[in-house]
Amino acid sequence: MINMKDQGILGGLHPAVKLLLLVMVMLVSTLVVFLLGFIIALPFWGGGLLQGMDMTGVGDLNQVRYLQLLSHIGMFVLSSLVFALLVGGRPLRYLKAHKNPTGRGILLSVLIMLAALPLVNYVMELNQQMSLPESLRTLEEWMRQAEDAAQVMTERFLQVTTYQGLLFNIFLIAIVPAIGEEFIFRGALQRIFHQWSRNAHVAVIITALIFSAIHFQFYGFLPRFVLGLVLGYMMVTTGNIWVPVMGHFFNNAAAVITFFIVHNYTEMDPEAVGSQSFGFLLALISLVLVVVFFRMLSWYSGRDRQQPGRTASGLP
Repeated sequence: MINMKDQGILGGLHPAVKLLLLVMVMLVSTLVVFLLGFIIALPFWGGGLLQGMDMTGVGDLNQVRYLQLLSHIGMFVLSSLVFALLVGGRPLRYLKAHKNPTGRGILLSVLIMLAALPLVNYVMELNQQMSLPESLRTLEEWMRQAEDAAQVMTERFLQVTTYQGLLFNIFLIAIVPAIGEEFIFRGALQRIFHQWSRNAHVAVIITALIFSAIHFQFYGFLPRFVLGLVLGYMMVTTGNIWVPVMGHFFNNAAAVITFFIVHNYTEMDPEAVGSQSFGFLLALISLVLVVVFFRMLSWYSGRDRQQPGRTASGLP
């Protein structure tokens, strides 16, 4: 039985209508945040802030960073909270963010992300080797150009030499996206698809597909899809959004910190793990470890749910 306190004014809508509502809330929230962001930025950049809208990597990088921050806050953070308020009444409870994660849950989320690294890198190598039919060569060339442009922009974001710059990158690339994207994808979207399909696995898979597709990077689609599956099952297993948030944060923060170390202190290449000789074997071992850690996460989460005050399920 649904507690009426946990249902917002639009909580009784069909899941398909909730999906349309979520898209509308995301669009409106993004527009509102951008308008407010432009007003706030006028004393500093004036109309010049529009130059960062093409995100091409030219011009003032601080403008692009600011626009990136506005985008994540509006499209993911604010919209998830507004949507959860409309359909759930109490946003944090609806998003399964009202309980603190256990230390074991956080540790295992980190171990799962570490264990998945060779598998993700192996899948990335396979993805990058994919090619479209000759009839779609123009489309393939456009996608590779877009991928290269995204890579250039990412490297510009990450190329900092001070610890202050590193901390800001962790905030912009790890903290904000981890909270916002997990709230939207695992907290809202995955819940909608579970209510619609009545199947947790279907919900996780569809959400992971959308999670990967929304980044518009064809040659990184499969590894991001795998990460989406991992994060989705973290949510299902623990019933606490903060566990996939911590996993997402660790994944992004590790990439930011590794890039900083590699380009300032050493020559190591973490993306080579699982992508060269013995790549398939490493990927297989990686998959086994991920399954083992998930079984541990499931066992500990089951014990925690039996304690008073623990959340009963990751999905409604």
